[in-house]
Amino acid sequence: MTAMRKSTVALCCVVDAHPRFYVESVLWALCATRNLPDHFRPFVYVVGNVPNDLLDWLRSQKIEVRAATPVVEGSPHSNKIAPFLGGHDADFTVVCDADLYWVGDPSLLLTSGRVRAAPNNHANPPPRVFRSILAACGLDRPYRPGMALFTGIEGVRETHINNISAGIVVAPRGRACELAEAWRKWAGWLVRNRHLLERWAVHVDQVGFALAMEELGEDVEHLCPHVNTVLHLLREISTCYALHLTTGHIPEFPKLFNADRTLVTDGMAEGVRAGLSRLNERIAEAVAVIRALPSTRDHLDKFLNPAWVR
Repeated sequence: MTAMRKSTVALCCVVDAHPRFYVESVLWALCATRNLPDHFRPFVYVVGNVPNDLLDWLRSQKIEVRAATPVVEGSPHSNKIAPFLGGHDADFTVVCDADLYWVGDPSLLLTSGRVRAAPNNHANPPPRVFRSILAACGLDRPYRPGMALFTGIEGVRETHINNISAGIVVAPRGRACELAEAWRKWAGWLVRNRHLLERWAVHVDQVGFALAMEELGEDVEHLCPHVNTVLHLLREISTCYALHLTTGHIPEFPKLFNADRTLVTDGMAEGVRAGLSRLNERIAEAVAVIRALPSTRDHLDKFLNPAWVR
């Protein structure tokens, strides 16, 4: 029997000119280069004046660094569109946040010819906001229900079918540019009509993605949450490929972090413990690098710290 060829993957993140991203990108780079096989090729897209010592260190890890310009003025989160506009000779382009840390090989999940992303976490925005946006945008597309992983602040799990967690988005070969152009268009429209998002104005990127999928006439194929594991799930799963440790979630779970910034493994399923052990090794390496680099050593407080609020 012939073994299945593993797909080549361009694995990308975007680093903006903020010290939080500097320290996060160190751990992202270590996880991407140490915890994933060779058919994953890592790229860091840089927007703004990121320090040269950090860029030199990233290159020393055999990561390709590419300069990028802001994709949508007024929406820094939409800079994650930039790698989809760049060319990658790969079967898949994967764009994830710099605080999504790989602990296992997700190759067996990268088999679809559709655009894929992780499901939305907390029904942000809720259905009524999507109904208002769809009524105003001129696409002539109805609201269609989907489900978030958890209940949102308005007490519902329902959200639009194409709402996602923008922590990871995957485009197969030949789809990246098409997705990016539509996504950029609708993120720009939302910036100009930000009032429609109400209190969820920060989510221009993910709602822009939903509108792009509506224009393309298709539904996103959701990846399993195990490639975008948030802290809320750690004690509820037995498999983990990547942890999404956002500064918005970390302060809610101080008991999951040790004093040295590693994560607690007690009470976790065996597969999760193994992933966390790999992550904890990388965290120890990252702390050493952050302390050594002139541009990051004064920003360790922003790294995996439940006491730090952005």
